Amino acid sequence: MDAPIQPPVRDKGMPQAVAVLKRELERRGIGLAYCADGASAVDYLLSRIPVGATVMNGGSTTLERIGFLDALEDGPYDWLRPRVKAVSDPEERVRARRRATIADYFVGGINAITEAGEIVNADGSGNRISAYAFGAGRVLLVAGVNKIVPDIAAAFERLRNVAAVQECRHLGMNTPCALTGRCDNAACRGPDRQCGKVLVIENEKIPGRICVVMVGAALGY
Repeated sequence: MDAPIQPPVRDKGMPQAVAVLKRELERRGIGLAYCADGASAVDYLLSRIPVGATVMNGGSTTLERIGFLDALEDGPYDWLRPRVKAVSDPEERVRARRRATIADYFVGGINAITEAGEIVNADGSGNRISAYAFGAGRVLLVAGVNKIVPDIAAAFERLRNVAAVQECRHLGMNTPCALTGRCDNAACRGPDRQCGKVLVIENEKIPGRICVVMVGAALGY
């Protein structure tokens, strides 16, 4: 898809902290749309995805809670995730996941975003963040205002000791953080680890490629 994400249109009532973040992201080549609630965010997301586009999403409690996945299922798009999940052969499923990283549109969440606009995400295998970094044509990253943190140190603290802990517990993984509530990076190895790959987005060179959709509520972990 060649059409870039258009400038945000739902910025009414934007909190000052989000307005500052928007300016910082624009300096980094990244857009920001502010939506007061989840329903508005879903409307915005659907308005940005053209009919017939291939769409992939990363696992995200935020997308689940705002109802985006239900809306995507009913939309006029080529949604790849159900087809990927339906593949039973492990090797073929890896290939299907790899192909999905170059979807026209990739929608996902954010583990933490600093006030200066650094976007931090972790992934178990790396398919989601590889799409964020370069693979996908357009990237829409949805986050509640609770994901905004002061600096990069706070972003990693949130990633390791909030997001990763809750993700591992949600998935029933046997990791040190799931057992104790705190990251033990040196002791965490093996397939259960959910932060095997970490991405920090500091800049985007392709105009209009990445847009952060900031929701005015606490969403996800």
